Amino acid sequence: MSMALKVHRWTRADLASIADDGNRYEVLDGKLLVTPQARLPHQWIGVQLITRLDPYVREHGLGIVVGPGAVIFGPNELQPDVAVVPVLPERMPEKWDDAPLAILVIEVLSTTTRRRDLGMKREAYQRIGIHTYWAIDRFQRRVMSWTPHSDEATIHLDELRWQPHSDVDPLVIPLPDILPPRP
Repeated sequence: MSMALKVHRWTRADLASIADDGNRYEVLDGKLLVTPQARLPHQWIGVQLITRLDPYVREHGLGIVVGPGAVIFGPNELQPDVAVVPVLPERMPEKWDDAPLAILVIEVLSTTTRRRDLGMKREAYQRIGIHTYWAIDRFQRRVMSWTPHSDEATIHLDELRWQPHSDVDPLVIPLPDILPPRP
């Protein structure tokens, strides 16, 4: 006779019971995703992105830039490295639950998160309709981008262009500006 094992399906509510130990905890489709604290180059890239996105987002009234952020849908919570949330600072909700869905989500790939960021998290971002998803690959010095209906990534080797609405000029970010110099 075999005994069935009951597998715990994680939800956002479970995250409140986890002690703050420096790791990042996310929940996706009943699975707990644990990521150790990001390394210095990873964090530096996030800051470079935020400092380039923030003036553009403010100028065009697109919302706010956060890093890390939260993307909440149903019992799931993902925490991208950088996100643009379409809410004005003066109308910013107190809780992530009340925030609108991000229009740009960015993950900086690392050796521990690469597979997850390019697989299950990318699929989730596309499934819920995130307008633009960027995966920054500092090791291969490129950025991969997707929209909700992309079957394959668009590869950017020289610069990133982001134009969230046709009535605003695109933001252009040269990749050397956001990637650490080669050693």
